[in-house]
Amino acid sequence: YGIQGINIDFVNVYLKDKELMVQFVREAVPLLHEQGLVVSIDVTVKGGSETYSLFMDRERIGKLVDYMIVMTYDEHWATSPLAGSVASLPWVEKGITRIMEEDGVPASKLILGVPFYTRIWTETKENGTTKVSSRAVGMKVVEDLIAVKGLVPVYDEKTGQHYVEYREDGKTIKIWIEDEVSMKNRIDLVMKYDLAGVASWSRGFEKPEIWSVIRDTLEQRLR
Repeated sequence: YGIQGINIDFVNVYLKDKELMVQFVREAVPLLHEQGLVVSIDVTVKGGSETYSLFMDRERIGKLVDYMIVMTYDEHWATSPLAGSVASLPWVEKGITRIMEEDGVPASKLILGVPFYTRIWTETKENGTTKVSSRAVGMKVVEDLIAVKGLVPVYDEKTGQHYVEYREDGKTIKIWIEDEVSMKNRIDLVMKYDLAGVASWSRGFEKPEIWSVIRDTLEQRLR
């Protein structure tokens, strides 16, 4: 099929298998390079979960692969007890810089993984406590929702995103919006640290205009 490379993406790996993960990459990369393939690997930002984050030896694996894609999401995940951004800008920047500083992975190998989705958060008060639920949606869903309900998003300096909330049926709905503004801010981090590029999750969640934002911002490096 003329594919240029292989992307390795493992999650839910036991911490006791951390060394085996390194060995798998150590053995796989030379074989893939023999086929002329570029090898990248997906990693999370550094966190406390053994099977999601700690099992990955970013320092050693970073020396083996061609590129490391840092999945800078989910700061607030599907079942998070608190509503919040999928990937606030300060959290994203910290996630990238920690890997460069603590694991010695050079910027030239790092690819910024950005979310094309957000979460619609619903907060419900029950017996004096707040229950939180969420659902992941693409950019167009949020755009249409804002138009239908006549909402006016405001820019949130803390997250680098537009934000909107409203009340419905006694519930509070909160959305940290992914749009052209949030994407421009993310791609600016690629430029700031001279990272290798940008990756996204997941195709189909974006608006067509997002590709122009990514292209136009990255092309500034060529000027």
